[in-house]
Amino acid sequence: MNLNEMAVFATVVQNESFTAAAKVLGISKSAVSKQVSRLEDRLGIRLLNRTTRRLSLTEAGRLFFEKCQAVMNVAEQAEHAVSRLSETPRGLLKINAPMSFGIKCMAPMLAAFREHYSEIEIDLVLNDQIVDLVEESFDVGVRIGRMMDSRLISKKISDCEMSIVAAPSFFGKDPRSVIPSELTRYNFLHYSNLNRISDLKLIGDQGTVTISLKSNLSANNGDFILSAVEEGIGFSCMPHFICRDAIKENRVVKLFSDWIVDTENGIYVVYPINRNLSPKARVFIDFITDYYRNRSDLNHSF
Repeated sequence: MNLNEMAVFATVVQNESFTAAAKVLGISKSAVSKQVSRLEDRLGIRLLNRTTRRLSLTEAGRLFFEKCQAVMNVAEQAEHAVSRLSETPRGLLKINAPMSFGIKCMAPMLAAFREHYSEIEIDLVLNDQIVDLVEESFDVGVRIGRMMDSRLISKKISDCEMSIVAAPSFFGKDPRSVIPSELTRYNFLHYSNLNRISDLKLIGDQGTVTISLKSNLSANNGDFILSAVEEGIGFSCMPHFICRDAIKENRVVKLFSDWIVDTENGIYVVYPINRNLSPKARVFIDFITDYYRNRSDLNHSF
């Protein structure tokens, strides 16, 4: 069914004239007449009685006009609902984020967000797999690492401070006596949510040191890698927000506190490049960016 023809027919009936309907619709009288004729041909029944003096509805036309009015009312309500959404952030916001980041970092931020935007419902899906935001119908996502996906628009919300950690007894001696070059002899546990790396670069007062890595275990969940580190399977380099509590509780030790891990990893909020941002997504992107940007203790407080 051609909804445009239905709308034209309803306008003709409401104005009791092809000429008046043409003025209302902003098209020619002949265009109005053709659309009504096409509608009647497709239905196989006459809807209007035409005379030189007036138009009148047939029985079928009266019934059809009632249904057209119902359809037009629904269409107007739908347009009104969408226009309201375009003005005021509301509705369901689907967010995808890595498991560890979501559990350890997002609850306080979302609580603050809900205080400002109470009409937005949150559906947060935590997943350590990199999902297709379009295929899975997510409005926005959070990603950690280097942004390489050209299909996504990304906005950096924070640096991602990295810590090299090991179990206190992993080296068989005081971890504070370990020097960077010694790490080449030990097993490295790779946190695969970040880009795969074959070496670590550390920057210190003495310059830059590059450490070649050997690894027999990788996983896409940082909390698992942390548990493996605690079990003495190897050492790892991971986001500080994952291991901060373990460091505080002396379950692992942070190595080389005077050195900085040279990495371009960051925390990003992302959305598909070919998707128009809804108001709810736009305010979330602005909010999460401001929330973490204004926290100078971001990485240390995670």
